[in-house]
Amino acid sequence: MSDETPGRREGHVEPSAEVLEELAGLFGPEPERTDNPDRPDDVVTIVDVSLVDVSLVDVSLVDAAHDSGSVTVVDQSDVADNEATDNDARVLPFPSAPTDAGPPGPVGGAGADPLIVIEDEPDLPSDRDVDPRFEERRRAWARRDRLKRVRWLKIALILLGLVVFALAVMASPLFGIRTFVMEGNVYTADETVAEVRDILEGSSIFTADITRARRVLLGDPWVSEVRITTHFPSRVVVEVSERVPVVWYVGTDGKARMVDARGKVIAVLDGFPTKYLQVKGTGPEVPAGGAADDAYRAAAQLVLALPDELRPKVTALDLSPAGELSMVLKGDTLVRFGTPTGLQDKLVAVVVLLRRQDPRTIAVIDVSAGEPTVLGR
Repeated sequence: MSDETPGRREGHVEPSAEVLEELAGLFGPEPERTDNPDRPDDVVTIVDVSLVDVSLVDVSLVDAAHDSGSVTVVDQSDVADNEATDNDARVLPFPSAPTDAGPPGPVGGAGADPLIVIEDEPDLPSDRDVDPRFEERRRAWARRDRLKRVRWLKIALILLGLVVFALAVMASPLFGIRTFVMEGNVYTADETVAEVRDILEGSSIFTADITRARRVLLGDPWVSEVRITTHFPSRVVVEVSERVPVVWYVGTDGKARMVDARGKVIAVLDGFPTKYLQVKGTGPEVPAGGAADDAYRAAAQLVLALPDELRPKVTALDLSPAGELSMVLKGDTLVRFGTPTGLQDKLVAVVVLLRRQDPRTIAVIDVSAGEPTVLGR
């Protein structure tokens, strides 16, 4: 037999005097113990917890009771029974070490753990708990966004209105062209000038169809370059650069065709001009504004390249049916250039030769092969 006191289990530790005194101050004097053979001796009896404010219980006391190996738990069913008797509560032992417990049993059933109610169910936030300032800020942001969209829409409408107004003003007769000035035209056809005047006069200087007027002028065979400028509020100046005739030839139709340095046929004349050098022979019937053969373009470039000491001595040019180019000097001296290639070098050789000899003693100068060959009279 053990020397331990009957009814005391091994490992049980009596609460200290300080703990008992503090519990007595919280729950009142300890009730007298009665000898009950059906109840274990290692159970501490406390008063009904439902009659005491739980918030006043010191947590350290619960920890001390846990360390001592037992804790007092109030069973709600026992509390109801004890209210009719002596308000005693059944105390369950607290295990000294946690064990792997299985799934909890049904509440209130046989062998079920006692139910401990700590506090009521927490209140969930409702619409009434929302801060009214938050809602006000949300409405303010939405209102600000609407105002911003409206502001940008107003700005776009204002800009559109300004553009329409500007276009209407620029196209109005207020800035219509009333002064038309034409410069540089000598041989330009009068019909061309009149058509350009009709296009520009009366239209606004901002919206005048300058491109069309320029196209009409360039369609004239005599016009080489065009520049059109408008001057506020109602003046337009048209400047043209006309082509310069260099040579002329007679076509198969018997009409003279004037050719510039680029080989462009400037005009077709019934008579024969005397101011420009003639390319003898018969050429194709090219209309005014068309391009002549390369041989006539080479002849025109040769004439422009003549030095001042040789130009007065040239009376005409000749183009054979085979396409060979020749030059006739005063005194009937003939200079043969052959095919119109390398004319610059051939011309230099002729000039050097004529500086050394009198052309009146020379009948033919042949530079078609590059080196000059002289045939005397």
